[in-house]
Order: sequence, then C-alpha cells, then structure tokens
Amino acid sequence: MARRTASRFALPATAALAAAALFAPAAPAHADVIQVVCGGSQTTTYTPGLTNTPQTVQRSGTNIHTPCVSTLPPFSFSGSTSFTSTTTLSCLSLTEANTGTDVIAWTTGRTSTFAYNRTVTIVQGQTVVTLTGSITAGDFAGATAVETITSVNLDLTACVTPQGVTSTYGVSELTITGL
Repeated sequence: MARRTASRFALPATAALAAAALFAPAAPAHADVIQVVCGGSQTTTYTPGLTNTPQTVQRSGTNIHTPCVSTLPPFSFSGSTSFTSTTTLSCLSLTEANTGTDVIAWTTGRTSTFAYNRTVTIVQGQTVVTLTGSITAGDFAGATAVETITSVNLDLTACVTPQGVTSTYGVSELTITGL
C-alpha cells in the first residue's frame, strides 16, 4: 500500500514539474561563440623603402592564416589575404590609424570580406597592429572579427639610410566570432 501511495503522489509532482518547465521563462542568451581562430603571419614590402621623409610608396604583402580551427564544419582549414596599395608613407606614419577592407581567400574555395578599423600601439618594443571590424560578405557574414599582428619595432637607424626599411614581418592571430 505504501508503494501505491508513493506513486499516487509522484505522478502529480512529475506533472507539475513538466508544466512548470513549459511555462518557465527562456534561458538568457549566451555570449558570442568563437567560430574561427587562426594563427599566422604577415609580410609587407615597401618600394621604395620607408625613410623618415614621407614619399609615395608601393606597399604589398600577404597575410597567411594557418592553421584555422572552427566550431563549424569544416573544422580545420587555412586562408590568405594579399594586398597592394600605393600611398604616401614614412617610418613615422606607420603607426597612424586608418580603415580598410580585405578579402580572405579560404582553402575551402570560399571567401570572407573583412571591413576593419586599424589601430597601432607600441608595446615593450613591439608594434601591435589591431584590425577590428566585421565580416561583411561571404563565409561568416555578420560576424565580428579581430586580427592582431605583432612585429618587432622598426630598425629606426634604417629609416635614415637611402635604402630605408624595405620590409616588415609579424605573427598574427585572427578571431571571428558570432552567435
């Protein structure tokens, strides 16, 4: 009989818990989930080399994003960005903030367009370039993206030579996040 009494009370309690779960408020939205994280590097060349005097310079380079890991399939891939521009630069203007857009070509055969704001800081003898923005088209469209490129400070003595600074190299990390 005790068994029957226990089950008579257990059934209404289970039903009450199920009803409460149906009418309970939804759980709060969770924070952004990382979709893609890539290590990598950036190499940039300057022709003619950068000096302390502003001059028209062709700037070209490549960002290599590898390895990349993702919470979405495919879970492992790589990417790259190539860039070329002609602008007025000097050793002194490399730390100026600006904006830009890069198209990342993934080894999956697809692309992502990354529109960003560029800031530069000098931290313990290293130049840290931070690109903060969003993916505006292609894979991961609508997600936010941050790329950090860290390189050793310029050889300031090369800035006063006729050849100037002809290239820079840094290690990078690209993080793309979304809901």
